[in-house]
Amino acid sequence: MIRLVALALGLALAPLSAAPAAAQGAVISVDGWERQTGESGSVYFRCRAATCAAQSTISYRSQSVTRMPPVAEFRRRQEETNRRMVESSNGRLSRVEMIDVAEADQAGAKTLTAVKLLVASSGSNQYLATSLVLQGGRAFSIVSTAPNEAAARANLRTFIPVVLLQGNLTPAPAPAPAGRTP
Repeated sequence: MIRLVALALGLALAPLSAAPAAAQGAVISVDGWERQTGESGSVYFRCRAATCAAQSTISYRSQSVTRMPPVAEFRRRQEETNRRMVESSNGRLSRVEMIDVAEADQAGAKTLTAVKLLVASSGSNQYLATSLVLQGGRAFSIVSTAPNEAAARANLRTFIPVVLLQGNLTPAPAPAPAGRTP
């Protein structure tokens, strides 16, 4: 269940408007997912409940893209990324297989998505789904990892609308846990 968490008491008393959540100073969280903001500006969510696939993660980051690249160019960039992932893994990854590359409209935004199988040298597998999302003047990349392909795709379907609700994609600090004051 998606919920908005107000960061300031004054916002709770302000009249409602159609402005995006971030413009109102709110942080969007998703039940069952732990939210963290990295120093790089990326926002991370980690599955912490039975309502999501165990070991799933999501991260997103604002991008300075002004136009959606053609699918073939997106695929080529993803293939280059796959090669770099294997090369920089210090032998932990034996290969990255491209499963699917697709273009779609989701939640009113244009998306390019690549779904991949990450094959570890140890024999374990992990699925990665990554999307470039463009809506109006806003763009972000979002990456989902999960133990199976269906969960990796489902995570993207859940989080793309969540990120779009934020309006401004600059990460706001996470709210303090319930019962604690900052």
